[in-house]
Amino acid sequence: MYTGGRTRWHSSSLRGTALNSLVSILIGFFAIATMITIHEAGHYLGARISHIEVEVFAIGWGKAIKRWYKNGTEYRINLFILGGYCKLKGTDDLVRSIQRDDSSFTTIEKGSLFAASPLKRIITYLAGPLQNLIFAALLFTFFFMLGYDQYSDPPRILLTGDYPKIYNTSVDSAFDGGLRSEDIITSIDGESISSFQQIASVVAEYDGDGPLSITVDRNREKLNFLITPEFDSESGRYLLGITNALEPVIDEIVPLSPEAVANMESGDTIVAVNGVETPFTMDVITQLIDPSSPVVTMKLQKTNKNIEEISYHPLIDESGNTTLNFSFQREIVRMNGSSFTAAVSRSIVHTITAIKDTAGMIVQLFTGAFSFSDSLAGPVRISYIIGEMRTAGLRAFLQLLAMISISLGVANLLPLPGLDGGSIILSLIELIRHRSFGPRMYVRFQTFGILILSILMIFVLFSDAKFFFM
Repeated sequence: MYTGGRTRWHSSSLRGTALNSLVSILIGFFAIATMITIHEAGHYLGARISHIEVEVFAIGWGKAIKRWYKNGTEYRINLFILGGYCKLKGTDDLVRSIQRDDSSFTTIEKGSLFAASPLKRIITYLAGPLQNLIFAALLFTFFFMLGYDQYSDPPRILLTGDYPKIYNTSVDSAFDGGLRSEDIITSIDGESISSFQQIASVVAEYDGDGPLSITVDRNREKLNFLITPEFDSESGRYLLGITNALEPVIDEIVPLSPEAVANMESGDTIVAVNGVETPFTMDVITQLIDPSSPVVTMKLQKTNKNIEEISYHPLIDESGNTTLNFSFQREIVRMNGSSFTAAVSRSIVHTITAIKDTAGMIVQLFTGAFSFSDSLAGPVRISYIIGEMRTAGLRAFLQLLAMISISLGVANLLPLPGLDGGSIILSLIELIRHRSFGPRMYVRFQTFGILILSILMIFVLFSDAKFFFM
């Protein structure tokens, strides 16, 4: 609260905010622990299939609060429920081989990881990430089966190139192909279009294979165009360079807004801002996004069709832009969830696409297209984000969990020491050369990997701390 030039912090509000953040982090920790446990369960199953003995399968870290034995494996539930681990027989064999200075694994005990063939080891290493991807596909299946509310905007379009203050992109494929602002798209590739969301869905699924056949209604004249979406490297997606054309009809108004905004009513239409006509919401935002005057003048068409002019001093955010203290009306429709078989089919396609996108983003990260500090998040920040998503609805929560599970699976397949991908590469080399590496090579390889991962963890934890404090 701001009063009389002094900032007063209310302890009850701070306690409430801190408690809510703590709950979010705890929920997120539990979700991450579940995904890591699923990953380790994949290694467990892979080891069983490959006849490699599992000495310990643990949920969590630290001191065991419960343990039991079955079929030669010790199962543990540890104190700190964050992830877990799967200890395969062979770790102690490595130490003994080094102590004896063995040059190979000829003395390794039966049932050990290193007594297994390279192919069986590959199966074991691969099973963890694969389990994460399967789990993501399962989450996406439930995601597609759930019904949801969706905006249903009219299929009338505006070109983003006509609004350079709002859209920082050079994509002009719609304009180059012949489309113009206020065109109404009626069909794409023969499929009837009834909402802007359908247009966005078609473009989102575009894979770069040839132009789209787009039919539009322009001043009651039917026109056909062949337009190829352009790949935007900044967003990593194909774009047409269009946005939705919505009338600026006021919906909700935020309390404690500037004086004149309080004179607005739901259902009022903004017909002009600072003397400029505003037939669409984008025109309103263009006039407000970079205010040239400390006073905003608006013409409102009231619900009784009368025109009223208001003026007020807008709130300005940290970027110097006017804060909108109101939202615009949009139609919302209830969408039914898919059947189980359709959901499974969509889930497989969506999972494969997400894997490709995640792999592409990791490649871009290492090539410098993204900032490490902006792109990487540690366990605390990820936990907080997952926990906060609980308020966004079950569907959004499932989608986020699925994407994080995919990220975990894909990241572990990177060919780096200390990750499953690195171990798979070593085993592949052994498979090709028909000879195993010595134990010292394995220890040095894994030690180097642990060093890299430790440095990375310190970096992301620092990034998490910066996120919370800044």
